[in-house]
Amino acid sequence: MSKINSFISTQVVSLASLILAGVLFSENSLLRAEESTAPKLVSATYTFSPGPDFPFRFQSRLIQAIPGDILQLEAGTYELQSGLNLVTDNVTIRGRGQDKTILTFKNQRDGSYGLLASGDNLVLENFAVEDTSHNAIKVLGAENVTFRGVRTEWTGGPKSTNGAYGLYPVQCKNVLIENCIAIGAADAGIYVGQTTDVIVRNCRAEWNVAGIEIENTINADVYDNIVTNNTGGLLVFDLPGLPQKNGRHVRLFRNQIIKNNTKNFAPKGNMVASVPAGSGVLIMATDDVEVFDNFITDNNSFSVSVVSFLIQQKKTKDKNFDPYPEGIFIHDNQISGGGTVPDGELGLLLKSIVGTPLPDITFDGMIDQKKLVDGKLPTEKSLRLSNNGKARFLNIDFSNLNPANIAAGKYQPGMDMTPFKGTLTSLKPVHLKLHGKPQPAKNTTLLVYYAAPQKLSELGLFKGSGVTQEPAEGVIPYDLITTLFTDYTSKHRFIRLPAGKKIKFKSAGVLDFPVGTMLIKTFSYLNDMRDPSQGERLLETRIEFLKDSGWYGYSYIWNESQTDAELSLGGGEVDVSWIHSDGKQRSTQHLVPNANQCISCHSRHDKYIPIGPVAANMNRTYQYAHGEENQLAYLKRMDLIESAPEPAVIEMLADFDNPHSGNLNQRVRAYLSVNCAHCHSPGGNARTTGLDLRLSQTDPVKLGVWKTPVAAGRGSGGRSYDIVPGKPEKSILMHRLQSSDLAARMPNIGNRIVHQEAVDLIHTWISQMEKTVSEK
Repeated sequence: MSKINSFISTQVVSLASLILAGVLFSENSLLRAEESTAPKLVSATYTFSPGPDFPFRFQSRLIQAIPGDILQLEAGTYELQSGLNLVTDNVTIRGRGQDKTILTFKNQRDGSYGLLASGDNLVLENFAVEDTSHNAIKVLGAENVTFRGVRTEWTGGPKSTNGAYGLYPVQCKNVLIENCIAIGAADAGIYVGQTTDVIVRNCRAEWNVAGIEIENTINADVYDNIVTNNTGGLLVFDLPGLPQKNGRHVRLFRNQIIKNNTKNFAPKGNMVASVPAGSGVLIMATDDVEVFDNFITDNNSFSVSVVSFLIQQKKTKDKNFDPYPEGIFIHDNQISGGGTVPDGELGLLLKSIVGTPLPDITFDGMIDQKKLVDGKLPTEKSLRLSNNGKARFLNIDFSNLNPANIAAGKYQPGMDMTPFKGTLTSLKPVHLKLHGKPQPAKNTTLLVYYAAPQKLSELGLFKGSGVTQEPAEGVIPYDLITTLFTDYTSKHRFIRLPAGKKIKFKSAGVLDFPVGTMLIKTFSYLNDMRDPSQGERLLETRIEFLKDSGWYGYSYIWNESQTDAELSLGGGEVDVSWIHSDGKQRSTQHLVPNANQCISCHSRHDKYIPIGPVAANMNRTYQYAHGEENQLAYLKRMDLIESAPEPAVIEMLADFDNPHSGNLNQRVRAYLSVNCAHCHSPGGNARTTGLDLRLSQTDPVKLGVWKTPVAAGRGSGGRSYDIVPGKPEKSILMHRLQSSDLAARMPNIGNRIVHQEAVDLIHTWISQMEKTVSEK
């Protein structure tokens, strides 16, 4: 028997708990949300203690949070199996101390993160997150973010199976990280990516691959931190292929950078996997970096190194990326005891040439020849060294470092510091504006949810109980050519338009639906995929409703007897089994996402949008009650869509599963567009990766060809590029599609079974892809 394990009980779902939780699905009740009868929202402090119901209670409160709420976590250990999501502004999550309030994800089953947040004016303080499958705390696209007294840790010591990042603000603005601890990350303990205006202070990063990493970031102060026992201590990187590039204005000062000699345990394929053990401060490609008043000691390979991205010897075709570090000022540091046991290919090679200890400050010697004036770089773009005690210097002269020159005795690294002595104008301190005035809760968008009916049957969408999914009058069934894969579920799709309103045709993107539109999708499993007449098990019905303020979406979970479905606030799971198309019995737990998880996939430029109903993907026939007809032609004939041309002149998306619907490239691109591009696009939640899988994208690099991964962690599968033409076994894309690892599988929500047919098709596509660039 199937079993429903919903995160929401009948007793808990009262009117009060529905505020901010569901969708106003009925057209009439929707309009009441802004009337004077709507409840007034008042911020409050909510207190939580450990217990078996904590995950549900806490995630429900995260969904219902309003600006000004404080979520107080009492001392104790909280066990969670699924990642947490927060999207509301002006929320504080507070514990009783980083060693007293502990959120452990040791038995995580869903979500590759501990906490994923995107609200502005966010404060996270005085608690710990341990043993997540991937990232511990990720904050995406938020302004005014404070991490204070937070600890992230993988408690089993340094392992390549640990999560990638501890504290991970990305594409944020005004970020303060203070008095935090990060331990055991397989990439970076504290990682600040593509962010503007940052302070990292009084933190400790230990036993990570990278202790603190500032990447593609503008305006950062990193000071009074202790970084020790990492592979690399402080890293300031700039990487190609990202939305925010050419980071600059970074100050590293008054830090203790001690004994960062841990063997590199990053999964292969990640950028930090190339960092030599024993790296103290590593600056790569970033401009305007000032390093001063630091205590740097006993880092076995390179105490301080300044290198271009070219030293990575990785392909990049990002025309807007500047690979050279310029305007680097290193002064008044205490540097000692380093370079005694060099690591990595370069370290060992330099050891054989110059001996040990290696000099304290290393420069790869690569400069942008186009910027030379009278044969020299302008002073403001140069490397300048001053008052670093007895620190020695090494110019690797990387462009001439090759076996032929070494064998011929023509290679001689430069050790004369004189050309680099001098000063640059000190960078200005970073000033944050963190204390934005909290905005009061308004009786508009935040109150859209309160009138949602508890039972699906109250919406009147189906005839009878709805078990047959026969639409009621005014409910229009439809289907898609290429669909979003969800563990081999079947899907019933419907549209309900408000009376007298029409859809406006759009040739690209989601059709322009009128306010009041409802999109309905029911998920089910056929009892026997070989014989649909054997019936099906309905799992959930998701509703998307368009209001003046935007789209809203939520789910109803079908009961065991299949007589109705109940509104679900915190999501849930449905145990189900079926006979697959190969005749074998299969079973799974179907995940019903919580409201905030829905937003993570349906977000485009921080606004909720539907994914499926695009003209090109709806340009197909459907078997209506009256007979077979093209769906767009039907809408036009029924006067339900305006400005629509005839279907014959409308683009038709390829069917990835039908070899007669298009060529191999068209079928694969259709699949990637439908299944991946809602996140992997400039406005999606995976925009920080720079990978763009929209059908309209024509740049091979943005599609992943020879593109290096960003923030992949174990998701790289030990591979160096997203797509390697001709070699699917070396392409990260294939690993992501085939993996069952929480930290790697894609999509990471609603996907617990490998879509083998898509894997086979994309494997063939990469195998046959023209190999325009030779692999190194």
